[in-house]
Amino acid sequence: MKKILLYSCVLAITLSGCEQMEKNEIKDRGKHTVKFSLSDGAETKLTGNSDENAVNNAVFIIFDGEGGYVTSAIPSGTFSEIELYEGDYEVAAVVNTDVPSAANSLNSIRALTVPLEDNSPGNIIMYGEKPFSIGAGSNDVTVDVKRTVAKISIGNIINDMKDPVFQKMEFEIKRIFVSNVSGISDLPGNSSPVVWYNKNGEWDNESAEIKSLLEDTGIDRVIPHKGNYEKEFYYYVYPNDTADDSYEAIWSPRYTRLVIEASIGGDICYYPIPFGNIEANHTYTINNLTVTKPGTEYPWEKIDGEFCNFTINVSDWEEGLSMDKTI
Repeated sequence: MKKILLYSCVLAITLSGCEQMEKNEIKDRGKHTVKFSLSDGAETKLTGNSDENAVNNAVFIIFDGEGGYVTSAIPSGTFSEIELYEGDYEVAAVVNTDVPSAANSLNSIRALTVPLEDNSPGNIIMYGEKPFSIGAGSNDVTVDVKRTVAKISIGNIINDMKDPVFQKMEFEIKRIFVSNVSGISDLPGNSSPVVWYNKNGEWDNESAEIKSLLEDTGIDRVIPHKGNYEKEFYYYVYPNDTADDSYEAIWSPRYTRLVIEASIGGDICYYPIPFGNIEANHTYTINNLTVTKPGTEYPWEKIDGEFCNFTINVSDWEEGLSMDKTI
């Protein structure tokens, strides 16, 4: 159904663009066939080796030098050929989400908002744009697309309780989730949060699709003292540029957090880890989380812990935050 709607929208705005071209009477300029391609990071669903790179549907939308709509095309795989007159243009590539017919200017495309639940591991929304000129030379245009979401992940949890009393108690990971998550974003990933999911770690009628992006339940993994649990858990979130954090029970905008819910001797506690200034198309990875003491009573409380040095590494997406952490 989404694909049918996408083709309908593209047809409608394409016809509108053709009428505009005729009215402007620009046929005196030379016409060239231009090949538009998505960057190598984006792959078709059939040939791609990673669900996070999958291209299920896409559209190239061409605008003139003033940002007005000219034409558009749905690519075959990751490329498409379009005939254009000589001149200055800008192309926007929209991947894995629909484009409404009302989006008839570059500014309106940039302002399009998409809910977080439209993303999934096999359908990550991507966007890119690029200015270009058509002349007598080569007219191939490659568009770099980037994911609108960011990715938060944790790879290894270590039980290194310092107090002998807690060393003897059963330490069990119950679930892992992210809280204080922005629920809507523009395509470039530049908007500030206006809708929030899992505020303070408490669900409020969020859909199953949202929960599948933000939570792993039923982990129930016991980690003995000096032992570890090594498995990647990852979550997709929208950018969060909230300037000031808060640890109050009464809700207010704040940092997005990765939260580990654990049981120590049968009592539930939480290990909330804040991430400030989350950016689109970045990965934020905790390689090793070392637990040295019981956590907080509630997921919004602050837990004091020793931060290890963190480094910026090159990920499959962009450079992102990668760190070890001791709590």
